Amino acid sequence: MILAATLLFAFQGAVLKSDDVKVGEGVAAKPFDIVEVQYIGTFTDGKEFDSSVKRNQPFRFQLGVGQVIKGWDQGVTGMKVGGERNLVVPPELGYGEKGAGELIPPKSTLKFNVKLVRIVPGAKVEVLKEGKGDGLAVGDMLDCKLSIKLTNGTEIADPSQVSKIQISGRIFPGLNQALNGIKEGEKRKVFIGYDIAFGEKGIPPADDEQRKAGSIIPPKADLNVEIEAVKITHPKS
Repeated sequence: MILAATLLFAFQGAVLKSDDVKVGEGVAAKPFDIVEVQYIGTFTDGKEFDSSVKRNQPFRFQLGVGQVIKGWDQGVTGMKVGGERNLVVPPELGYGEKGAGELIPPKSTLKFNVKLVRIVPGAKVEVLKEGKGDGLAVGDMLDCKLSIKLTNGTEIADPSQVSKIQISGRIFPGLNQALNGIKEGEKRKVFIGYDIAFGEKGIPPADDEQRKAGSIIPPKADLNVEIEAVKITHPKS
């Protein structure tokens, strides 16, 4: 059954068109969720340029941290598991004036049929001490004391040092979730499952010395994290 739900998202004058074919069930996907989708991408003339369906491999990414084009960050947010959505992505929310190599020509409007397969269970956050002020958001810089331990107690991040960190697609997804919204002075205790940390393979040794000592991070390693937010620097407007 095709539903008549059509949503329009505007970004700096560009409009994303979103049509729900099927709504799905359960909670809606939100920023910082890790999602798995099946998709087919076509140009406006109907020519297909990419398909996870043909590869029989769902595509995983984290919403809202810049891992995918803006049209996907906007268009997949709000979907529910089992839902299906058609997106029409203008170039401003896609690959822009330059395109993407030989695959996507410059200034291309793209169409996607997206099915949400799974929302991966997220980090479990416990607030130990409340903070003050505005919470950490994308683009902010955080000075923090960060402890990351394997479940056997092995320390892989030194909590005595103040680290600078930003929410981004360059750090593992569970840490983005752990940092999201933290305020100055706040302390958090977070459990991050391996599925949203370093995955099934972990981080293997890079040389003989590390090989003798074993993997830097073992396969399927769950993490216990403690964060103390020392200072948040917001970008200048």
